[in-house]
Amino acid sequence: MGILINLDLAAAIDPIDGILIDIARRIQVPKTKHVEAADHFIGLCAHVDRKGSPLEGKVVENYPSGSFSIGAAIYSRVKTMQHDVDVVVEVDISVGTDPEWMLDKLYDAVKGDPGSRYYDYKITRNSRCVTVTYPDGVTVDLMPVARIPGGPERSGVLFHHNAKRDEKYGKEVNPKAFTMHFNVHIKASDVFAARYRTRRLLADGLLQERAETQPMPDHVPIEEKSPRLVAIQLIKRFRDVQYRKREGRCPPSVVIAAVALDAGPMNDSLCDELIAIAVHMQQEIEAAERNSHTLVVPNPAHPADIFTDRWPENRSSQKLWRDDLARLVRHLRTLRGSSLDPQQLMSILRELFGDTPAERAVEDHYRGQGTLAKQNMLGVTRQGAVRAAVATPAVSTGLIIPARANTDMGGFIEDPID
Repeated sequence: MGILINLDLAAAIDPIDGILIDIARRIQVPKTKHVEAADHFIGLCAHVDRKGSPLEGKVVENYPSGSFSIGAAIYSRVKTMQHDVDVVVEVDISVGTDPEWMLDKLYDAVKGDPGSRYYDYKITRNSRCVTVTYPDGVTVDLMPVARIPGGPERSGVLFHHNAKRDEKYGKEVNPKAFTMHFNVHIKASDVFAARYRTRRLLADGLLQERAETQPMPDHVPIEEKSPRLVAIQLIKRFRDVQYRKREGRCPPSVVIAAVALDAGPMNDSLCDELIAIAVHMQQEIEAAERNSHTLVVPNPAHPADIFTDRWPENRSSQKLWRDDLARLVRHLRTLRGSSLDPQQLMSILRELFGDTPAERAVEDHYRGQGTLAKQNMLGVTRQGAVRAAVATPAVSTGLIIPARANTDMGGFIEDPID
């Protein structure tokens, strides 16, 4: 059964919001990859607790944390569809256990003996987790946590050991509480869902002459998300691009997510959401700067768990990110507030989000504009360029769309592929 698409809605979507939606589509980790991720971590945790393992009988529970747990996971490398999975492995050991011993035992449990399931995989013992790299480049970080006896619900201690820095300690955490808190406070938007659904069908060329399409696919992850959550994903992508060649740690995803919770009332414009989060985080850093200290962001569901314990390392690192955010806001306002030629548009999008998502998103955009042009939904300028139709003053941007699209466009973070 076909689905009726509102072409007026398609034409009225702010062009910049539409392009940001297209970029967000390109960095999404789809449902199939979520299922794969679940298979990976369930298999790993069963392996860690297998008979003969150094941790046999010690694995109490395991669950995804970080971006996967709040629906904010993105591809770390878009072309090769690689992503990272964070997993908490709750172990039945004392919170006072030596962190070096704990991490070494987890490494041994994953590595196993010659011929065992993961023995030939790349296994890395880090300061707080053990990372397994699969043959396709996908990584799974296993973080051991011991429950705090009599402590707040789901609270625990993670184990930190860095021999190079002579660091060894336990850190109180509660990733489960943050996941629950975040998911309760971030609500989906019917308006955004309608815009995304229309934009996806338009970009994919599925709008038919009589405005009917093929049935919706079974999994539509963005449609189930709020514009704030998608804006968080775009800011993460922006961060990844900025920190590709920098040394030192980048702003943790959990810090971005926690700060975004307090970025004011949510609205249905993806561009406005990006600006709101970026401006709020700038303001938080500037407040810390005025007091000559580094930014402190606690877990809102468990304040003893400080998300910024390793970033920013110093005021210079937080000022670097503050300046990045200022540039993001400046570019977004430029895109929204003036007419741009395609080359300038592409240059800005590449700088913000990397080559591959930018090029594919603009290609999607022009394809969609071609569909609308066939439906007489676009106006034509004197120069022969087509301008996005404006349904209300709120969506007027002045973005000029060429009549014929050029479609030959084809921690620290490394992403040389994009």
